[in-house]
Amino acid sequence: MPSSLLRLLRFAAGLCLIVPPLLAQGASSLAVGDPSYADIDRLLALGLADSLIVGQRPYSRRQVVRIIESARARLAVTGESDFNVDGGVRREVETIVARLDRRFDVDDTAAQGSVRARLDELELSARTNEFVARRFTGVFAAPLAASVRPLGSWRLGRPDPPGVGAGVEAAERVDLAPWLAIAARARVEMAETEERVVRPRAELLLASVRARAGNAVLTVGREQLAWSTAPAAGLFIAARAPALDQVSLTSDFPFVLPGPLRLIGPMRATLVLADLGPSVVRSHSTLLGYKVSVRPAKDIELGATFLDHFGGTGGRASTLGDRLIDFLPFIDLFRTHNYTDSARALDIDSDKLLGVDGRLVLRHLGGIVVAGELLIDDFDVHRLPTLLTWDGAQSLDILVPRIASGPVALRLAVRHTGVRTYTHGPLAGGVTTRGRLIGDELGPDAKSFSLGADWTREPGLRVTLDASSALRSSANYVTETNGARFVIRRTERALNEQTDALVGGAVAQRADGTAVSLRAGLARVRNADFSARRRFAHAVELSFHLLR
Repeated sequence: MPSSLLRLLRFAAGLCLIVPPLLAQGASSLAVGDPSYADIDRLLALGLADSLIVGQRPYSRRQVVRIIESARARLAVTGESDFNVDGGVRREVETIVARLDRRFDVDDTAAQGSVRARLDELELSARTNEFVARRFTGVFAAPLAASVRPLGSWRLGRPDPPGVGAGVEAAERVDLAPWLAIAARARVEMAETEERVVRPRAELLLASVRARAGNAVLTVGREQLAWSTAPAAGLFIAARAPALDQVSLTSDFPFVLPGPLRLIGPMRATLVLADLGPSVVRSHSTLLGYKVSVRPAKDIELGATFLDHFGGTGGRASTLGDRLIDFLPFIDLFRTHNYTDSARALDIDSDKLLGVDGRLVLRHLGGIVVAGELLIDDFDVHRLPTLLTWDGAQSLDILVPRIASGPVALRLAVRHTGVRTYTHGPLAGGVTTRGRLIGDELGPDAKSFSLGADWTREPGLRVTLDASSALRSSANYVTETNGARFVIRRTERALNEQTDALVGGAVAQRADGTAVSLRAGLARVRNADFSARRRFAHAVELSFHLLR
């Protein structure tokens, strides 16, 4: 799988460079990190994009056109009890819709018969970051193949090293036909190393081929996914997760099942198979997962996710039957596994993550959004009593879209991760790729609290401020068995590392597609590296974006 994916990545990147620029919208997607998602999220917060499945991204460009048309139609309807179109909101939404309309060619989407190749985005950036990334320590002191970066920029590729750097990113796409598209994004950077030597770095961030048949979309290559019901959340595949070398099958638009199953409401489903790349433990392990999201009511979204992490160099061979049952969690959940007889092998060598998420809009309270997730790692039925403690992870996000009918929105986020979250005995490197966790970067055995505010002013100025505090544990644990139960017990208390951070940002975006963004942050770490030391750090990044 790795070699074939690599060949596809090179093929996609090459096509982006050689196909001549013509016309059409095609089947391409809008990359998860695209700045236009900030506008889409704002339309969601204001109640103008009700038909979306929030918990599965990326969206196709066809879906973005639907969002624009839906927002324009809703804006034209006045007197609705669930949305008060006052003057300030109307001006803000009209500006957002006009900006998206200009970029996504809403009036030209009927011309689907030709080819278009274009530069989607060009980003120039300069940054300085003095925070030294620290490796995670997973359960039983096993190091995870990822690091903590509270002030690091959320780029797709490798983590930024401490020091200064400047780079350029280019995103290109080619729509070969209404049903076939390719896309690529690359970054070239001059970065200062820890030895104060300036060296170039180059990385292919995204490169994929995307084919659509009706409402089904097949994607092959390096693609970023986001399975999060809140803009900065995601316990399974975080909203800011690194891209995966994967093959995925998903629905382009939400769909409705036939017959009585229509009562479930609009739904979207995704199946993904990914190679997690080289690592010290179980190199090139495999991630097989799926997510199903439904909207049984206009203001409710529910989702269920399953990830199966297995294989890699040195992995145990298993029978096809065990593999199949392992991928059907609601059967495997009730099997009795062997945890006590060391002379008998385990049924299968894998780490399974199962959980649910939800999103609720409280219209009668001004459109407040409550979103949350519940995850259990390496689950079976005997561990359900500890789902809310050391066996599970939880997140809660609350968004207040408007304070006193003004341009300010508030965000509150709470996280807790269990002792074994993202890690597993034989698969001690964790669910990681290219030095980053797939899930929330908080890591295992930790908790965090954050409060943020967004101030939006037309025609295109958005200012954000986030304060957060994260507590990570270094406690020691031992395993015990109690009949069929597998128990983890803390043996001693230890220092907790606490990271307090304050991060501010501003984005000024013009109607012609240009934008300038500034991001700056300060961090204080108490008991740094789980010793009685303090560490202070700062980060600043300035970027110029040209969106096409």
